[in-house]
Amino acid sequence: MLGLLGMFTACSDEFFNHEPTDRASQEQIDDLLVTDPGAVVSIAKANVAGIYTDMFKYRTSHDDFGVKAMELGSDMMTDDIAYNNGWFVFDYRLDNRAAAYRRPRSCWALYYELIRGANNAITLLKPAEETVELSDEHKNILGQAYAARGYSYFGLINRYQHPYSIDKNAAGIPIYTEDAVLAARQPVADVYDLIIADLTSAYDLLKGAGKAKPEELNEYAVAAILANVISFVDDYPNQWDEVVKYCDLAMQGGTLLSGSEVHNGFNSVDMNEVLWGSRINAETCTFYASFPSHINPYGAGYAGGLSQYKEVASELIDGVDENDERSKWFQDKVVEGVTYKVCSKFADVGGFEADYIYYRVAEMYFLKAEAMLLNKNEAGAKLALEEVMKTRNPEYSATTSGRSLQEEIYFQKRIECWGEGKRFLDMIRRGEALDRTKSTNHHATVIKQVPANDNRFIYQIPQNELDANSEINEEDQNP
Repeated sequence: MLGLLGMFTACSDEFFNHEPTDRASQEQIDDLLVTDPGAVVSIAKANVAGIYTDMFKYRTSHDDFGVKAMELGSDMMTDDIAYNNGWFVFDYRLDNRAAAYRRPRSCWALYYELIRGANNAITLLKPAEETVELSDEHKNILGQAYAARGYSYFGLINRYQHPYSIDKNAAGIPIYTEDAVLAARQPVADVYDLIIADLTSAYDLLKGAGKAKPEELNEYAVAAILANVISFVDDYPNQWDEVVKYCDLAMQGGTLLSGSEVHNGFNSVDMNEVLWGSRINAETCTFYASFPSHINPYGAGYAGGLSQYKEVASELIDGVDENDERSKWFQDKVVEGVTYKVCSKFADVGGFEADYIYYRVAEMYFLKAEAMLLNKNEAGAKLALEEVMKTRNPEYSATTSGRSLQEEIYFQKRIECWGEGKRFLDMIRRGEALDRTKSTNHHATVIKQVPANDNRFIYQIPQNELDANSEINEEDQNP
C-alpha cells in the first residue's frame, strides 16, 4: 500500500509529461478507499497542500513567483498601471508573449503544475462508484482539488486564447484530468465545460463547511470563482442571474472593510473581506522575488528600494472623490526630482511576509452590480454599488443611469481592485480596447492604444511545450 500511495507524493518539475505511466489502477484505489480511507485522504491532503505552496513559490526569475506574478504581469498590460523600467517592463510594453519568452513559459508551467497536483488528489479520492461512503474530510479535500483544477484552467484559458464570447470553438489549451489526456489544443468551450463542472462539483462538496482557513479553497471562494467564470460564458443559461447568485453566495464568506480598515495594508488573509489567499511567513516568503517587493513603493524591494514603481494611472487618481478613503492610497513620491504617482494600498509585513490575496468580498459587489445592470435591473445595480461604496465614502450616491452607471461601476472597481490582478480579465471579457491616452503618466514610448481582442493580449504556446508535445505543432501556434 505504501508503494502505491507513494506514486502520488512526489512533485515533479516536468510538467509536460503528457502520458504518465505511474498511476495506480482505479480498482486499486477503490480497494484502498474501503480498507484504509484515512491513509488515502492523508496522501491526497498532502497533494492539495502542495498546490497551495506551489501558488507562491519562487521559480526561475524575480518576476516568477506564482499566481501573483502572473496577475501582476497581466495587469501591467492594461491601462491601470504606468511604468518606466525594470521587472515586468516587457509585460507593460505588451512584448512578453512570444513562444520563447519567459512569461508564456512560466505561466504555462505554473498552472499545469497546479493541475497536476489536483489530478493526483482527485485520482486518489474520486471513487469509481457511488458506493463508497465519504467522510467530511474526504469530501472537503476532494472539493479543494476540484476547485484548484477549475481555477487553474480558468487562469490558463484566458491567457492563451481570446475570450469565450469571441469564438468558443477556437483552439484553447490541452486538457489533462484524472482519466483523460487530451494533449492537443482543445476548443475553448470544452475547457470552460471542464472549469464549470469542476467548480460546481467543488462547491457541492464544500458547501456547509464554511471558511475554517482562508488559505484553503472554500465554498465562498469557489462561489467567487464561479461568478467570474460564468461572466465570460455569454451563452450560459440565465447568465447574469447565475452571476448574481454566486456573488451573493461568495459575499457570505466575509464582511466589507470599513473606511479606516482599507488602510490596513491588504497584507493578511485574516482580513474581514478575504475569501481566499496564501498565508506567507518568514520560512515561505520569497524575498525580492515577491509581490510586496514589486508593488510596495515604501518597502525594501524592487519598488521601494530600486524605484521600480508601479504607478497608478493618473486617470484613476483624477477620478477618485476627495471624500473617498481610497484617495489616501494615492500619493506623489519625489525621487531625485522625478514625481511618481504611487499607491500605498499594499504594505509589507517584516521581511516580505505579506500574505497574498486572491479573492475578497468587495470585488463581488462590483461584479454583482455589473451583472444586475446587464440584466436590466438598474435599481438593484445601484443598491449593490452603493453598499460597497458607502464603506469607502459615506457620502456616495449612485446618481447616474444606463451607460453612465455602467462606466461608474467599472471605474470604481478599477480603483478598488488596483494591483489585484482583476483589470486584465475585466478588460478582455468586456471587449474593451486598451486606451492609455486618458492618463498623463504612462511612459512616453509605450504603446498607448490597442484594439479590443488584439493578439497582443494573448500568449503564444511556450516553445518548450511545442518541443515536448507531439500533438501541438507550429501550425497550431497563436499568431
